[in-house]
Amino acid sequence: MKTLIATLLMIGVFGLSGMMVSDSAEAHSGRTDAYGGHNCSDQSKRKGLCTGYHYHR
Repeated sequence: MKTLIATLLMIGVFGLSGMMVSDSAEAHSGRTDAYGGHNCSDQSKRKGLCTGYHYHR
């Protein structure tokens, strides 16, 4: 029983610490126009990541 409680406690501690140090993903800010957008690169189009002009917020 002590082992189960210790295991659950460790999972909780690591889970909470992981949430505290994680950072949200941010869209890149480089090479955007005055409106905050840009056209997709040919490489991104080939990979299917985007199809044309789009914005980054």
